[in-house]
Amino acid sequence: MANKKIILAPASVLVAICVALTFMVNPAADAASKKTLKLLWSDEFNGKKGTSPSAKNWSREIGGGGWGNSERQYYTDKALNASMDGSGRLVITAKRISNEYSEQVGNDPGTEDILNRCSECQFTSARMKTARKVSFQYGRIEARMKLPQGIGTWPAFWMLGGDLLDGVPWPECGEIDIMEARGDYSDRSTSAIHGPTTPPGAGLGTQFLNYAPLSDDYHTYAIEWKKNSIDFIVDGRVNGTVSSQDTGARGWVFNQEFFIILNLAMGGTYAGEYIDPYLNQAQLNVDYIRFYSVNGVGKVIKK
Repeated sequence: MANKKIILAPASVLVAICVALTFMVNPAADAASKKTLKLLWSDEFNGKKGTSPSAKNWSREIGGGGWGNSERQYYTDKALNASMDGSGRLVITAKRISNEYSEQVGNDPGTEDILNRCSECQFTSARMKTARKVSFQYGRIEARMKLPQGIGTWPAFWMLGGDLLDGVPWPECGEIDIMEARGDYSDRSTSAIHGPTTPPGAGLGTQFLNYAPLSDDYHTYAIEWKKNSIDFIVDGRVNGTVSSQDTGARGWVFNQEFFIILNLAMGGTYAGEYIDPYLNQAQLNVDYIRFYSVNGVGKVIKK
């Protein structure tokens, strides 16, 4: 989710890539099926309708200003942008507050104040993080999600290295993008790492091609992470692997604790500058987020 630009290949090339990846792994193998998993932490989002996610797990980031990526949303701590639906899901909602001409749309409380501070912000949304509350090291991290629909949407489920909180800058702190997607390529998502030696902007990772919009149904996005390697997994199948051999020893900064970030951005360098002017609302639905140890490896660090 950091400043980046991923160049997507034509569909025909992506098909070839996905076919190649299919034959690189056992196509029948669930990444967890031959391993011992132990659930160590989860958020099932089972709260009452309209309530905020647990403050024991999450804090909310607030503000606009593009977030280093020319994004067009202002993050709030309001329930209308992130709350539980009463049926076991967290819903993050991006809601339009202005059009492409910076003219106010709707009358949500506080909109005028937001636009006075962030004239380029066309939406309100939410960005949640577990920093200074819960961190993780190694193991399996997964989220079952239904992605938003609409050109300009940029949902992300990702992680940053804990030493960022001690002043180590990005990308030296490390970033793991478990899932990112852009609304104009509705049938695919990307996964990547960013570190001191990964390609600038794009990072190092893989793509998942679904052949149907990812907003049509729930999919499970995961990593299995161990010392010196990370597997990217979608719906139980390994979609790609990165390791210290790909980055060099100096560039592999992923053998430390990381915290989770979950957000829905609008526009920006990854999703593209164009946002559908008729898109007034978009929603990221999250069924759960879970963390497991794998064969006894993996730990939760509570702050």
